[in-house]
Amino acid sequence: MKTISFILFLLLPMISLSQEFSLSGKFSGENTSQIVLSYVNNEGDWVSDTIQIEDGKFQTSGKLKGTQRVILAGNTQSKNMQDPNLGYFFMEPGNIEIKLNENEFKDLIVLGSNSQIEFKKVESKTKPIRLELDSIANNRSENSQDLLISGNNKIQKIELNYAIDNPESNISPYFLSYYQRRIPLDSLNSIFNTFSIENKNSVYGKNIDDLIQKNIAKAKDIAPEFKVKDINGNSISLADYKGKYLLIDFWADWCKPCIAKFPDVKSLIKKYKDHDLKVLFVSFDKTKEDWRKSVENHNIEMWDHTYIGLDNLKDSESISYKYDIQPIPAYILIDKNGEIVDRYEGASKSDKGFNDLVNKLREIIN
Repeated sequence: MKTISFILFLLLPMISLSQEFSLSGKFSGENTSQIVLSYVNNEGDWVSDTIQIEDGKFQTSGKLKGTQRVILAGNTQSKNMQDPNLGYFFMEPGNIEIKLNENEFKDLIVLGSNSQIEFKKVESKTKPIRLELDSIANNRSENSQDLLISGNNKIQKIELNYAIDNPESNISPYFLSYYQRRIPLDSLNSIFNTFSIENKNSVYGKNIDDLIQKNIAKAKDIAPEFKVKDINGNSISLADYKGKYLLIDFWADWCKPCIAKFPDVKSLIKKYKDHDLKVLFVSFDKTKEDWRKSVENHNIEMWDHTYIGLDNLKDSESISYKYDIQPIPAYILIDKNGEIVDRYEGASKSDKGFNDLVNKLREIIN
């Protein structure tokens, strides 16, 4: 026993060091003096590391909680996830090198990360579909929504099948975590159980396990109570909507699909305003200032609004946590008795989209 204990003692420093990373890079551009690397450290805390660029070079180091897809931000000009100075890549413990150009963060080159190489191979299969979806989104037609849903389902199938076929891969937990709220809980649990111990304990594995252990409010359940402040500082609770149909719209200004849905949401409100339909917009914007400006810019100030913010999504008292919302856009429909009618878009666990919401409202109100 002493020998085994001594060996484990010797291994402890190695285990700790195995989470260390060193990142260095070359940068080309005249309007960026620093970049920000965001990741989860080995203690499970979110870190935003500001790195200075000197003579076209930068470097940093730290401790990483296993393989994860990190964020690299430069001189961003918008809150949009498509900003050309916002990039993502898979980083793992060890020495990583990057080649980066201003306004081309999406095309950064990564050396020293086998996980990034593996991810790029999967991405090569989904990229043609994504380009097609961009074209559809920019050239809207009557069947655009159906085409977008079909295309996204194809991408989901490719990435989920990769996770199923490669349970030992370090990027599989990322794919499963991304789609964890879009597939039935029993399927999620079944796939998760095939993962290695390392993958189960990864950043994404922990997220998946938390969801599996959580009791999610579903259709026909009594809607979880909430008490929030509206945009004017007044208190709002679920009880205030008793005797009314309530549509909760989870959104953010940086979420393009959320904004694209606003005309449809407004049409529903107009159509059923005399049939006891109320709407509560719940914002995931980065700051309250962004939120207030967005409400005004999108001409939705006449309805109820409350703010969560990106930093509070996992707060046990937030609406997003109580209703398990992620990703957005997401919609929860609650009936006059406070019972959940169903969940749609990002809130759905069974691929129910906005058209399903429209049809359900038509069914229960008419």
